[in-house]
Amino acid sequence: MIRLVEIAAYLKSPIEYEGPVDLDSLFIRGVTSIQRAQEGELSFLGSSQFKQHLPNCTASALISPQAFEEFTGPYVIHKDPHFAYAKVAALFFKPSHGRSGIHPQAIIEPGVHLGKDITVGAGAYIAAGARIEDGVVIYPQVYIGEGVVVGAESVLHPQVVVYQGCILGKRCLLHSGTVIGADGFGFAVSNQEICKIPQTGIVRIGDDVECGAHVTIDRAAHYETIIGDGCKFDDKVHIGHNVEIGSNCMFAAYSGVAGSTKIGSWVAMGGHTGIAGHLEITSGTQIGAKSGVIDSIRERGTYIGFPAEPAAEWRRSVAYTKRLREAFGTIRELERRLEKLETLAGKEAE
Repeated sequence: MIRLVEIAAYLKSPIEYEGPVDLDSLFIRGVTSIQRAQEGELSFLGSSQFKQHLPNCTASALISPQAFEEFTGPYVIHKDPHFAYAKVAALFFKPSHGRSGIHPQAIIEPGVHLGKDITVGAGAYIAAGARIEDGVVIYPQVYIGEGVVVGAESVLHPQVVVYQGCILGKRCLLHSGTVIGADGFGFAVSNQEICKIPQTGIVRIGDDVECGAHVTIDRAAHYETIIGDGCKFDDKVHIGHNVEIGSNCMFAAYSGVAGSTKIGSWVAMGGHTGIAGHLEITSGTQIGAKSGVIDSIRERGTYIGFPAEPAAEWRRSVAYTKRLREAFGTIRELERRLEKLETLAGKEAE
C-alpha cells in the first residue's frame, strides 16, 4: 500500500480534487485500467476516448492531464498519463524469481567472479573467467561463456546463451531463448568455395537493455557489435555483426538489421522491418511495419514501405495505386472512343 500523496510526489505531479478528501489517509494498493479499477486502486485516462468510462469509474484516484466533472475523485495531474501509469505500476509489481542463491546443480567453473546476492538456477553453466556482478539472477539452463561480464541486477531467463567475451551492462533483462554473441553471417565466396570469415569480435550491450524471447545479436567479425543504453527489442529481433545502435531504440518483433549498419538513438522500428547492411540511420527516425530500408536515412522523420520512403510520399503512392483501376478503365473507354472516331473519320474520307 502506498499513499496517493507519495505517488504524486514520486511523479512530481500535483493533486487536484473537490469535496472532503483526506489525502493523508488515502492509500493505493495497485493500478489497473479505468474499466476495471475499484476502490483502493489507481487508474489513468490516457486518451479522451476513454472519458465514457468516467461516470462509472470507482477508482480511488485517476492520473490525467486535467480534471473532468464526470469523475469526482482526486486527480494526479500529469501530461503523459500512460507514462506515469507505467512508472507507478513498477512500484507495485516486483517480479519474483523463486529460489535465491546458487543451486547445487549449477555448474560454475574455477575463476568465476561472483558478486553479492546473486541467484543461479539448476543446470546453469558459467565458464571460467566470467564475471557476475551483484544482484544478478541467472535462471536454470542458462549458458555463460568464458570471460563474459553480466552487469549488476541483470536477469537472464531460462535457455539464454551468452557466448564468450560478450559484455552485458547493468539491469539488463534477457528473456528465454535469447542468444548473444553467436557468429555473424560472414563468408567470402569464390566460384568454387564458400569460406567462413572468423568472427573474432564481441557483443557489448549497455545498461537497461531488454531483449524479448529469441532475440539474436551476432558477435562482431572484428571489434564489437554495440547496443546502446536503454534499448528495447521485441521477440525474435535479429541484429547482425558489427551493427552499432545508439541509446533508447525500440524494435518490434521480427525486425532485422544487417551487418555493419549504424543506427542513432531513439530510433523505432515496426514489426517485420528490415534494414540492409552498411547503412546509416539518423537519430529519431521512425520506420513503419513491414518496411524495407535499402538506403541510408540521414533526415529524421517517419519512413514506410519497400523501399522505405518518407511517410507522406508513401501515402501518396498508395493513393495513386488505388486509383489505377479507375484510371485503367478510363483509358480503355478513351481508347474505344478514339477507335470509333478514327473509324468515322475513315468513312467520311472515303
